[in-house]
Amino acid sequence: MLKKFILLFFCFVPLLSVGQNITKGDVPKTKTSEDFKDLKDVDAKTKELVDKWLSKGIMHSVSEDCFGLEETISRAEFAKILAIAVRLKVDTSIKTSRFKDVSINDTVYGYALPYIEVLRKAGVTDGIEFYRFDPASAVTKEQLAVFMIRSLNKEAETRETPLLADETVSDYAKGHVALAFELFPYLITNGPYNGTTPISRQMVVLALEDLTVGYCGCGPNSTKTATRNFSDVR
Repeated sequence: MLKKFILLFFCFVPLLSVGQNITKGDVPKTKTSEDFKDLKDVDAKTKELVDKWLSKGIMHSVSEDCFGLEETISRAEFAKILAIAVRLKVDTSIKTSRFKDVSINDTVYGYALPYIEVLRKAGVTDGIEFYRFDPASAVTKEQLAVFMIRSLNKEAETRETPLLADETVSDYAKGHVALAFELFPYLITNGPYNGTTPISRQMVVLALEDLTVGYCGCGPNSTKTATRNFSDVR
């Protein structure tokens, strides 16, 4: 009996070792800034932030060897990043959206539906129009300011902030951009802000440093619920 046990033991150990090796080999390695050719010459701070968001799964590269720092970002992709960054409770089982241009069957942007909906319900966005979110369009500079202010639950402060005297910023966003300048000085530009200009992914990398907090008590350890709505959200 003892001999049989010993024989079985020595047969099992090699199989266990092989199984462990297969498991470890199947685990994908998290990419870092060193894996992307377009990040070779960027500054150390930017690389540090890119590594931070990659490791947390908040941002992803545009291809295997290109992070896409200078590329624009769609409203759909940004919705997902924003919802994750501010730790909103996302119900991934949601299959329908109020926005008629957001569909779970969309092979390009359908993945973003639950994230868009949670942002809408939290009052961070209400779309370009009531039934239109425009997921494919690039996020603009003024839209980023609005998203940031509302995600940090500072909408009320925009009504107490002197409006920005800049004709390149849409009227609905002037209070948000003005407040964003106070809170996030790196958004300030020399000359006109050009609010309708698309942002780069590099700007998202920087903005996430200010957005990785729980929004309006909706983080994992909170029981509060966001109930605010805005009639002119972009």
